[in-house]
Amino acid sequence: MIIRYLLLLCALLNVALAQYRVGTGVADITGPVAEVMMMGYAEVGQTGKGLLQRIFARAFIVDQNDKRVVFVNTETQSMGDIIKQRVVKRLQSLYGNTIYTEQNVMISSTHSHSGNGGYLQHMLYEISALGYIEETNKPMVDGIVNAIVRAHDKLEAGGVVVHRGELLDTNLNRSPKAYLLNPEEERAQYKYDVDKDMTLLHFLNQNGNGLGMLSWFAVHGVSVNNTNRLINGDNKGYAAYAAEKHFNPGSLPGKGPFVAAFAQANEGDVTPNTLGAFCSGTETPCDGSKETKCPGTATCNGRGPGWTVSDLESNRIIGQNQANKAIELVSDPSSEIMKLDGPIDFRQKYWDITKAVIQRADGTSAKLCAPAMGYGFAAGTTDGPALSGFYQNTTKGNIFWDSISAIFQVSSPAQKECQSPKPILLDTGEAKFPYDWQPRIIDVQLLRVGNLYIAAVPSEMTTMSGRRLRNAIKSALVQSGIGNDDTIVIQSGPANGYASYCATYEEYQMQRYEGASTPYGPHTLEGYIQVFTELVESMAQGTPITNSETLPDFTDETFNLTPGYGADTAPLLKKFGDVLREVGSDTFNRVEKPIVSVRFVAGNPRNNVQLDGTFLTVEQKQSDGSWKTIRTDHDYDTKFHWEYTAKIIGRSQATIEWYLDESTETGTFRIGYFGHHKVALSGG
Repeated sequence: MIIRYLLLLCALLNVALAQYRVGTGVADITGPVAEVMMMGYAEVGQTGKGLLQRIFARAFIVDQNDKRVVFVNTETQSMGDIIKQRVVKRLQSLYGNTIYTEQNVMISSTHSHSGNGGYLQHMLYEISALGYIEETNKPMVDGIVNAIVRAHDKLEAGGVVVHRGELLDTNLNRSPKAYLLNPEEERAQYKYDVDKDMTLLHFLNQNGNGLGMLSWFAVHGVSVNNTNRLINGDNKGYAAYAAEKHFNPGSLPGKGPFVAAFAQANEGDVTPNTLGAFCSGTETPCDGSKETKCPGTATCNGRGPGWTVSDLESNRIIGQNQANKAIELVSDPSSEIMKLDGPIDFRQKYWDITKAVIQRADGTSAKLCAPAMGYGFAAGTTDGPALSGFYQNTTKGNIFWDSISAIFQVSSPAQKECQSPKPILLDTGEAKFPYDWQPRIIDVQLLRVGNLYIAAVPSEMTTMSGRRLRNAIKSALVQSGIGNDDTIVIQSGPANGYASYCATYEEYQMQRYEGASTPYGPHTLEGYIQVFTELVESMAQGTPITNSETLPDFTDETFNLTPGYGADTAPLLKKFGDVLREVGSDTFNRVEKPIVSVRFVAGNPRNNVQLDGTFLTVEQKQSDGSWKTIRTDHDYDTKFHWEYTAKIIGRSQATIEWYLDESTETGTFRIGYFGHHKVALSGG
């Protein structure tokens, strides 16, 4: 009798979990690790010189009666709108035109500042990356498609369980004074001035076995600072690495069956530098404003929890915190808040944000603006100070910079009024040469899985902007009859494109970096709320979106100033792959000699990005004399450095480092280097 009841219980559990078909997949999207500008800090000369960790795309598919949604998380600064279109086109070449479309595929980024640049098609963002770079884009598209295909191939009966829990000591508001401008009664609804809840979706098969997890937690991808030259996925990339290592024991990084993604939410004013900001070389607090100007050549920089060791240690701590919380949530039944069931649905629109007119319930209206960036944009943030002489909180221009700005584009009186109190430094909306400097048409999207909704926004929403948008969407869902008090709304992004920031109307008045970088004026958030209400109403009524614009494609007009590269040559009497500098010691230990370093004759890593591969291995000798790979170039205790020694003749070297710690086993090891070289006149 007991066995019968247990069998019945197992059968009921299987039925409860098998609401959908679910699939997960992961694939490498790492582009060129050398000579290409990184995307995020817009730091002149911050080109890649090697690899700390690979960057990945992780895909999650939920299907019900062949109606499905796809969520892809990429360890990138944002996502190119044209990249999404190319991904969908590739998928349709594989599966036909109806299974995967621009409407049901959502691609959201972690907002890492340590990945490749060159995938955004608008002029302002291209300048910071020195162009639109197909070297970056091809492996990105290939990898995203690979991740979705792998999730597609693994679709099986299963379900999704939602967990939520509070994560402390991992994020901080970097613009708290602007946050305080929001209404007191609104702020009183929240315990913190940043969101500290992690929301997690646990994907399981019908037997209750975990297939993967997808979490959202708001924190900027700037743990690794703007002096870095090694490609990596910042704190969320590390979190995924640590979580997958936990759930896939014995598997090499990125190769295990369990897929763990750490997605981004309303991180606009949220920093991982949890110790606060100080003038460099001092203990003087600062916030990047003129009122807290640092002395001399000192700059105002945020400090992460491991800053006394290195920014990489801060990155590890913030990433590990997120991984630990996610692992805790999936193993703690008390954190479960919902098992998803119910319909799958989706709505997507290409929206001309510059033409939006806000129609308020009280009969008043407001307009959004053609894009423009303010003085505070040039100041940068405490996570990455930018141009000397510019400060956050700047609401008035000066004659000198106004004159320089006018050389770029003279702003019309209407544009100045629309953007007020922002002093316009770059009028990116009224400038038309050679093509659009910032997007006018953006991709907004809403996915539904049962009683959970995911809103994709290409802007970086500040804490309160994200809260207001989520609340407004939930209110619209309830009013439309497809939501209730238990409905969960997640804001994800930057997703499906990039449109800089979105501050609240109140925060905009101070013109800190976030407000100065809100391109479409003080009413931008109201515009987003209005368009998502439209998506909700369309979903509730079962009607399609009929007023979607056509996304422009400027990629035939773009430029690429990335330096070229020619044939590779090896030193006299040497071959590619030969060792230039041996390990130098037979014995290493964790205290006195913790770094193993080997140097090789190399080819330019741009010859082959080793997609889904590795530039290095660490192998351990086994008792039977065979060798087992225990590290690749995605492991955090390895580094792959590359540099030219004589660029004019194409001579270069690769240095591989392995850092020993308390987890390193004793044994005999060997280090391998994997690369490609280009032969003169070969064309490849």
